[in-house]
Amino acid sequence: MSGDNAFFEELQMDFLNESAFMLEQYEEYMMKLENSTDPARDLTDIFRVAHSVKGGAAAVGLADLCKFAHVMEDLLDLLRSQPHLVNSNVISLLLKSGDELKNRVAFLQQGQSGHWDPKELVNQLIVIREELSGKKSKHHSVTDAEPVASAPADEEVKIAAPDDFFSPAPEGEDHTNHELLAELLAQLSPEDQAEFHAKEAHTPPPVVAAAPAPTPAPTPAPAPQAAVKPAPALKVVEDASAAQGNGNGGANGKAPNRQLNSTIKVDTGRVDSVLDAVGELVVLKNQLVHDETVRSGESLRLEAIVDQLDKAVRELYEKTLSIRMTPLKSAFTKIQRIVRDVSLQLDKPVDLQLIGEETEVERTVFELLGDPLVHLVRNSMDHGVEKKEVRLERGKPATAKVVVSAKQSGGNVIIDITDDGGGINREKVLNKAIERGFVPKNVDPASIPDEQVFQYIFQPGFSTADKISDLSGRGVGLDVVKSNLDKINGKINIYSKPAQGSTFRLTIPLSTAITDGIIVALDGARYILPIHSIREIVRVLPKDYTNVSGAGKVANIRGVLLPVIDVSRTLGSINWTLNEKDQKRAQKKENSLSARREETMLVIIESMTGQMAFPVDDVLGQAQVVVKSITTGHDIPEVAGAAILGDGKTVLILDPGALVNSIVKGREIAA
Repeated sequence: MSGDNAFFEELQMDFLNESAFMLEQYEEYMMKLENSTDPARDLTDIFRVAHSVKGGAAAVGLADLCKFAHVMEDLLDLLRSQPHLVNSNVISLLLKSGDELKNRVAFLQQGQSGHWDPKELVNQLIVIREELSGKKSKHHSVTDAEPVASAPADEEVKIAAPDDFFSPAPEGEDHTNHELLAELLAQLSPEDQAEFHAKEAHTPPPVVAAAPAPTPAPTPAPAPQAAVKPAPALKVVEDASAAQGNGNGGANGKAPNRQLNSTIKVDTGRVDSVLDAVGELVVLKNQLVHDETVRSGESLRLEAIVDQLDKAVRELYEKTLSIRMTPLKSAFTKIQRIVRDVSLQLDKPVDLQLIGEETEVERTVFELLGDPLVHLVRNSMDHGVEKKEVRLERGKPATAKVVVSAKQSGGNVIIDITDDGGGINREKVLNKAIERGFVPKNVDPASIPDEQVFQYIFQPGFSTADKISDLSGRGVGLDVVKSNLDKINGKINIYSKPAQGSTFRLTIPLSTAITDGIIVALDGARYILPIHSIREIVRVLPKDYTNVSGAGKVANIRGVLLPVIDVSRTLGSINWTLNEKDQKRAQKKENSLSARREETMLVIIESMTGQMAFPVDDVLGQAQVVVKSITTGHDIPEVAGAAILGDGKTVLILDPGALVNSIVKGREIAA
């Protein structure tokens, strides 16, 4: 029995994973339906998802999901035959129903099996179907206890009793769809099939979460497959065309042979372990490439082999990393849903344009990117886009325009969220920042650049809203944007013009597993500063420095005063000794022309908190390194990790955002 239970649990989990993926597609199809040029085709795609969920749920004993999807399927069946009946209310209800299914699937994926009672939503689906069709639905309302009148023998009657519509069936009854179960068994290996049938011959299969299915469910349509989709176990997925076959069973009347697709579903933990192993290989390759024995020129054949190895390992790493890449399409679909809901709620018609949804980012980055995108789009809709009346008074079209675009630029992905609304009120933001104490007292507010003023909106608790609403006003949303972007080493820039609109530009790395950095020498140690946080590197003379009360040492960079980080105090006792080659370079630097001129080198780093100057002794070069986490026993926020360079030496990777934040917090405490 335990083996049978494990088998059915695996089938259920596999179905839930498939359903979660299909329901993402369901929402995508629904959003296309709103302005579709071919609603009948889109409704067919939507119907197919509901039909597949219904049939699959019946096969694995999840009757509550089956019944709910069945009610949705009835409404969709009517709509696909009469697409002209689709309206905004119908779309909203179907979207809400999809959310209900999605939440239930997520609940079951977590191993929970609590009571589910969507009767109110079921009634709404039944009522709207009756209104659209002009006749009584074959489903009774779940609150209607009246018996159903007799019907012709060939007409299928579906009855939903008031209290047991989503209740489990009496214990011991088997309502499994064995026809569909056979289809699922066909996907297993011959050994697994033989094991299952051997157990079935001795004991009947258990009923897992059994409940009576409303009707025998047909075979679900094959779900579209993603390139790589998280799943608890490795599984080969059948080719969709082979699974469907042709209507006459092939030219010779025999069932077509099943073809295996190259797509597989692999647990993400396995992918992560492979990526870690390849990362170690990259580190060893870098040491070999930079080894003096290899580069001495004594063995040209060895040098050629190492060059080929370098190319092969680099390609291997890039392909392994691509397995973890996820397109932004699902995030953009979520944005489309947010814009639609907020547009209806605020009565602000919006023309939303999505560009570059095929752009890919690493899965870790993708997971932390969802909330920032949602908050920024909601912020644009609530604060940026004006009411219709205001837009018409300003000579703008009543329908606002919001554009969300993504593109890859080098090792980064740039996402722009642009609206043609009222823009950001600089004075309102600046006054609020002064009131909250974000602006130092010794700084002239008029001298602060616009972009730096706009960055104040990301401070915790910051809000310029006159009143709190369901959408905004508590100063929490944009703080989430900042914290999530900090976790993935991203940054955001704001460009805004009064009455013309705003653009929020997110620059995020393709991957957090590797980073491009600048190696700098400082106080007898080497460090890596990520390139994405470096604005520029400049040389300054003693006359360019000034001591400002309350702000410490500042540097005049082309007329702009930037605070200079006190490195010795900020980094404390962290020290990584230079190797012999770098020591010679440091000694040579002492006699250089810049040293005789008393020039110092400043790396201008920027974060979402602002810009600061980071003094260094020298810039030793650029490197692409594999980031390794470190455990020191102490909390050192200024250190983001460590990396092994080609010479085999370990260097620390500094976190510019944490460096800037530690300086800012230190001044706040001192004040």
